[in-house]
Amino acid sequence: MKLRLLLLAALLLAPAHAQAKPVSVVLYPAGALVAEEETVNPEGRVVLTLPAGADAESLSVSLSSGVVRESRLSVRQTPSPAMAALQRELEDLRGELSRAAAERKSVSAERLFWADPPTAPADNAQALEALAQETRLRLAALAQKETELGARERALEKDIQSLNARMKALGSHNAAVQECELVIDGKGPATARWTYFLPGAFWKPSYRVSAEEKTGLVRIVMNAVLRQDSGADWKDVDVTLASAEDARSVEPPALPIWTEGDERPLLRSANIMAAKAAGAADALSHATGVYWPLGRLNVPAEGEITRLAATCELPAEFCRLVRPLQDTRAYFTATPASETLPLLPAGQAVFVVNGMENARGTFRLNAARKEIFFGVDQLVSAAAQELSATDADVPASMKARQRRWKADILNRHDRAVEVRVESSAPVLRDARMSARVKSRPAPELNEERACYEWKLEVPAHGTSSIVHEVTVAAPAEPSPALR
Repeated sequence: MKLRLLLLAALLLAPAHAQAKPVSVVLYPAGALVAEEETVNPEGRVVLTLPAGADAESLSVSLSSGVVRESRLSVRQTPSPAMAALQRELEDLRGELSRAAAERKSVSAERLFWADPPTAPADNAQALEALAQETRLRLAALAQKETELGARERALEKDIQSLNARMKALGSHNAAVQECELVIDGKGPATARWTYFLPGAFWKPSYRVSAEEKTGLVRIVMNAVLRQDSGADWKDVDVTLASAEDARSVEPPALPIWTEGDERPLLRSANIMAAKAAGAADALSHATGVYWPLGRLNVPAEGEITRLAATCELPAEFCRLVRPLQDTRAYFTATPASETLPLLPAGQAVFVVNGMENARGTFRLNAARKEIFFGVDQLVSAAAQELSATDADVPASMKARQRRWKADILNRHDRAVEVRVESSAPVLRDARMSARVKSRPAPELNEERACYEWKLEVPAHGTSSIVHEVTVAAPAEPSPALR
């Protein structure tokens, strides 16, 4: 009777472990905010179990009734459920391998026996023949069995290597768990909800971006690739994706020091606009980020799963971008017509043009320059050649630098296509400098990007040409301030 009372007292004094599972998760590109919930008895001590990789400093606990008076954090060398399952599987494979190796060793010994069996009397030919026949059959069967066992051993060794790789991918930290023991001041059952940050969980976007010239639309499909290494499967968890880069990044980067040399650009509109474009940032219009609720999901402890996260359609204008002095290729380009673009994180994408996959690479929407590139259009190309300089009409006190070139834009499509041709415009560093442009056809100056632009409609199986000449006049003598 006394022993029973002691055991009962020990059970009452022992801390109660909250056997909870995640109920909701907010996944960031570099971590996850995990929430778990369980009914606990505040009359005593309660132990919360966290993944070993969780950030214990981020732990936050709330109770439906009662107050947490004290907490103690410790690490228990108990494998996570996923790691324990892999360890059991590994132990079973090693046992099976040992049995197969022992059986093959026994078969090898039996083969040695039958390779030199006891001999029958020489005058008994019938017995000799029977022994020889049995020896052949035995050796053939044993050789086949030894071969099968050897193949089985190699397969088991391969399975063990694969299992070790899975355990390594799951993470060595899953060989233990963290425990937080709570001392609660309260009575009666209470609902405990605790959240923590898990760095080993994340999501990344995977896009399919399609350009449809007939409808004038760009279709964007964003799939989310989800991964977590908590060491346990997440079952029926409410998952939300967040676009924030890091849930714990709270401070902006330091401002750089602005220094200028003796020779600096003339502050005219082209240079000011270019500087603004280079440093522009995407505008945020949804508080501090964008969220995509995926609903209730099962996310395994191993591997990745992919779920559809968002789709959108953007009216757009399409053309081929050519920079003939830098590249002979033409790039298929879409310019969305909308002033506002959806806030989507950068990610890897498959680019599709008129139903056919055209390229794979990084996809991003930039509010400063609203263009989407779909890779090279192999049916449009450019051929450029430098032309000899002409006589420059500049004053004697000035010297001239001239650049002349010709570009032929070839279209092999069965229809006419829009082509935008770009070439750098000179950025003058001295107020006394001037630039004169003679081109056929005439270009437009894009001050924001400091380049010349031509917009051409190239006929089907035809060619359009540009002859471009830029003459820069500069003082023959440097400025006195720079001597």
